Amino acid sequence: MQDTALVIGNGPSVDQLDPAWLDHCYSFGCNHIYRKFEEWGRETDAVVITDHNRLREIGQRYATFRGDLFVGDERYAFPPKRRIKGLVGRDFTPLRQLTKETYPTNALTDRIRWSKYLYATIFDKWRMTFDLDAGLNFGRSVVMSCIQLAAIAGFKRILLIGVDARYGHGHDYFRGMKADVAYVNNRFIQNPRLAMEPMLVIAQVLLDDLDVELLDGTPGGALRFIEKVDLEEALGGV
Repeated sequence: MQDTALVIGNGPSVDQLDPAWLDHCYSFGCNHIYRKFEEWGRETDAVVITDHNRLREIGQRYATFRGDLFVGDERYAFPPKRRIKGLVGRDFTPLRQLTKETYPTNALTDRIRWSKYLYATIFDKWRMTFDLDAGLNFGRSVVMSCIQLAAIAGFKRILLIGVDARYGHGHDYFRGMKADVAYVNNRFIQNPRLAMEPMLVIAQVLLDDLDVELLDGTPGGALRFIEKVDLEEALGGV
């Protein structure tokens, strides 16, 4: 299904993903998804990371990854490419973050590392351009960048799994990932659905204008306003 992309978050539901389904789509994995590669006997087609905390945790785990690696840094308008390349041990596609329309984008302002207290002032969280040169809306989850990348690549159906949007505890991730996670955003995990779903709905409205479907195939996921789908059926009943 060349028109279908699968975005794989890091929630516990990823443990229910049948790796055979990956043969029927282009797959975007998030953050620590490398932990699943040995179990699955295959890699995802791409990996996306936009959080500097996750970059530090992951290090060079993707140095020999054969797929497409996309990296942003939520603190910058444009990620410090040389520094990140040294950290991850390979080249990658840098992701520009969408800034407010009044922000002067140039080589100098690209290098500024912003305090988290100024993110809402500098970065535009309520607009999406689906244009890599303009930048991606990083939202409040790396899943948002994956969705925009899938639309930019021309996929007409974007499926989600691992977007559980609920936490039973601070390290409520898929099996094998928990030990790798050092940083926990306590405010986010208190109500991840509140942080994520408004952004996903904005994306869905804008994707409608592009004739792109956004569907949630997360088993038992907490999202309510993104249309649900059975992932096995959606990927051809494999």
